Amino acid sequence: MIPAVHFLIVDESSEFRRVLAGMLRAHWPQAQIDEWDSRRRGSPVPTVSSGQRYDLVLLDPHPAGEDRIQWVEEMRKLPQTPPVVLLADQGDTHVAIRAMKAGAADFLRKTGLTSERLKRAIDDALREQEARRQERAGASPDFARTVPLDMRRIGAPVQGNAGEIPGYRTLRKIGEGGMAQVYLAERIHDGMQMVLKVLNPALRANALLLQRFVREYKLIVALENEYVARIFDQGFAGNQAYIAMEYLPGGTLAARIHEGMTSLAALRLMAQIAKALAAIHAHGIVHRDLKPQNIMFRANGRPVIVDFGLAKDLEAGSDLTRQGEFMTTPRYMSPEQCLGREADARSDLYSLGVIFYEMLTGRRLWSDENVAGLVQQHVHGEIPLLPERLAGYQPILDRLLAKQPDDRFRSAHDLFATIAV
Repeated sequence: MIPAVHFLIVDESSEFRRVLAGMLRAHWPQAQIDEWDSRRRGSPVPTVSSGQRYDLVLLDPHPAGEDRIQWVEEMRKLPQTPPVVLLADQGDTHVAIRAMKAGAADFLRKTGLTSERLKRAIDDALREQEARRQERAGASPDFARTVPLDMRRIGAPVQGNAGEIPGYRTLRKIGEGGMAQVYLAERIHDGMQMVLKVLNPALRANALLLQRFVREYKLIVALENEYVARIFDQGFAGNQAYIAMEYLPGGTLAARIHEGMTSLAALRLMAQIAKALAAIHAHGIVHRDLKPQNIMFRANGRPVIVDFGLAKDLEAGSDLTRQGEFMTTPRYMSPEQCLGREADARSDLYSLGVIFYEMLTGRRLWSDENVAGLVQQHVHGEIPLLPERLAGYQPILDRLLAKQPDDRFRSAHDLFATIAV
């Protein structure tokens, strides 16, 4: 709970202002809440800019058929600008794109709004505001050496001496794949929490897989990007190869999709992922296994791309990833991957399109569960139409999910420039 939060509610309906204030006090009992009748008093921008310190503004951008997104633009230009969350029932999803470009933190629909959904949007907005403040102050993206943990809710107990690496204390097993087990661990000399990715001992003798595992470390270290997980160590302990990387306490995108997202939150997150991909692709690297489980969050809410085990260094001309064509998660594969063809940076954009569909709708793009059915849909299936309330995003989705790479966005940077400020 954030103490002494100061909210401003801008809406012409006194009844809705009262309901909204009740939702806010349910989570912030000590909050100071000011109400602003936009029909009677006009623009709140002079008040916000007069030195009155607000932590967040809640604003209806379309009362009585008017367009007040300009108010958002004006507020975002202020020296001490608060985040603005829009709440409206009027307007289609094109409004969300305009709202993001204007600088709105989120866009919620009044109909069906719950206090929990409102709280999640406000928490995200305040966290993003703090992250931007730190960036302006020149602070590096924060990550905690240790964070409070409820071990009962993280992974599973470690069996025996599994994942035991000298210099680390293994705490919980938090994942497992075809090549490696993943553990939450603590570095003994300073107590820093980390993730240990430990190659299956049986694969130690497989030169191809071992080379791919070591190359993942080298690829990530070379990136040095805020949207890519930090790597602290890589080495061998007996017959086990391991990578020690940043622990990301914010969970996965898969979990957030399950909780439900607003369309603007999905659009904003896609812009951040596009920015991350642009940095990765600028190094000549294609991820090739982008999926919600491989997108995690730092404590400050920023998304981070993880798991470069199948990534391909285009400039290296290596054939190490050929086998990876069959290891990529079928649900998010591009048509060219399904056909065993060369996959460049636009393949990652297709995978991002599949993820974007899930973020918007909460449903999977294709209903098939078997590999053959998914491959058939990726290569030949018609791109589904979004529900009417999301129709404004259809042109973006169509370009991301185009069967031919040439019909997609030219690059992740092109996508970012289209949807972000």
